[in-house]
Amino acid sequence: MTRIHPTAVVDRDAKLAEDVEVGPYAVIGERVELASGVVIGAHVTVMGHTAIGARTRVFPSVVIGGDPQVLGFAGEPTALVIGEENVIREFSAIHVGSPDGAGRTRIGDGNLIMNHVHVAHDCQIGSHCVLASYTALAGHVDIHDHAVTGAFTGVHQRTRVGESVFTAAGSMLSKDAPPFSRVAGDRARWVGVNTLGLERRGVSADAIATLKHAFHLLFQSRLRLAPARARVEAECGESPEVRRLLDFLEGSERGFIR
Repeated sequence: MTRIHPTAVVDRDAKLAEDVEVGPYAVIGERVELASGVVIGAHVTVMGHTAIGARTRVFPSVVIGGDPQVLGFAGEPTALVIGEENVIREFSAIHVGSPDGAGRTRIGDGNLIMNHVHVAHDCQIGSHCVLASYTALAGHVDIHDHAVTGAFTGVHQRTRVGESVFTAAGSMLSKDAPPFSRVAGDRARWVGVNTLGLERRGVSADAIATLKHAFHLLFQSRLRLAPARARVEAECGESPEVRRLLDFLEGSERGFIR
């Protein structure tokens, strides 16, 4: 049975599953869809073309589905899609997409979004990520699975954060962060392989050692990038993790952190 606090305002056209909970003074807009087991805390506002997946919990004073912060936006029907089993903590803000981007902001499954996080228009966030307090993502940022951002991390628009990246607190990213890396600083620099994060994912010691060798050739040897990449292909190319690393670097448009 849906439990809606008597002080909440829920538009009659909103679509709520039967076991959704909506807390005191929350506002749910007309184009919102809340799947089974979603819990909306006190003073939360959910608006726009927004869909929230099953068992996601939204804590008090979060704003979800607001208009993109871009000049010239005129109410076009852009969207926000949030997956299942996410936790979105207090005072965070997540915007719908923009007409100039993909038109859709998307968040995967099983993410922890801590308090005061800003997710701008057209961001694409994978699954099982952690965005620590006060992380700020500009428009069109692409964060891959299992990434972790430290508190007060800032990410420039159209920047990619690779799989299993860890950013230190206060990092400012203006270029792509290669998968499996630890990065730190303003502007962020590469400081090593995210060994702990990979171990927690169950990646084998041999696979981690191969990744470290690949990074050594790419970032720490005296080789230029092209010959370093050729050696990585020859010596480590059969590793699926190294293959994903090389594909990520090849696809970089802003350049990548080294």
